[in-house]
Amino acid sequence: MAEIKKTIGCIGAGNIGSAILARLSKGYDPKLIQAYDIDAGKSDVLLRECGISIARSPEELAQHCAIIIIAVKPDSVPSVLESIKKKLAPGKVVVSIAAGVTISSMEKILGRAAKIVRVMPNTPVLVGEGMSVLSPNGNVEDDLLKEVEQVFSKIGRVLVLPEKLIDAVTGLSGSGPAYVFTFIQALADGGVKLGIPRKASLLLAAQTVLGSARYVLETSGDPITLRGTVASPGGATIEGIHVLERSGFAGIVMDAVEKAAAKSRKLGEQ
Repeated sequence: MAEIKKTIGCIGAGNIGSAILARLSKGYDPKLIQAYDIDAGKSDVLLRECGISIARSPEELAQHCAIIIIAVKPDSVPSVLESIKKKLAPGKVVVSIAAGVTISSMEKILGRAAKIVRVMPNTPVLVGEGMSVLSPNGNVEDDLLKEVEQVFSKIGRVLVLPEKLIDAVTGLSGSGPAYVFTFIQALADGGVKLGIPRKASLLLAAQTVLGSARYVLETSGDPITLRGTVASPGGATIEGIHVLERSGFAGIVMDAVEKAAAKSRKLGEQ
């Protein structure tokens, strides 16, 4: 994918907003990146550490940038959109990472002609290993969408899916890191119970999850098939798998994804 050349701005420099800006500033001209945050201290940190320019207001940022990322709390999105809508010349795209804020609600403020991409990222974007799902409205051209994909590819992997699947995505990859953290903690506790020191046990658990995930991604392997390569007949692994299966482990995880998706849908309706 060709290097993007459009100016990029981010309104909101919290955890995910600052992670996006920090990653973009590496290998991309900082002069073409702009940020704004109501907290001047956060802006100062970005200026000092990343060398990007700082806007004095959301309106100024929208005036200068072609790709405008909205990274504020969901209840602040309407006021931010109201403030920038007069600066959205044709060709500019608004990219929202605010949870629960629908494309239709943004179109009501910005107008039906606005180019909008709704994004559901997850917290591993903070270490460059995130999963971001993009849902564009019908006004976003393919070339423009590819440029937005390029932005989010700087903080992990990117997938484009219709907005109707965003609640399901929230339940899976959005909430998923919390499930994985819980699993890592349980693995580590198992090791501690058997006498492995806590720090060593946590390293063993976390690296095992990291390596296993990378193995799936790099081989495009079916997880059950890969599981069979570890679980030899009559061995220790199949004993552990038997306990997980008997306890309904897979069903519990599926239920968790479904419950989180339902909650996301309810919050969006509110």
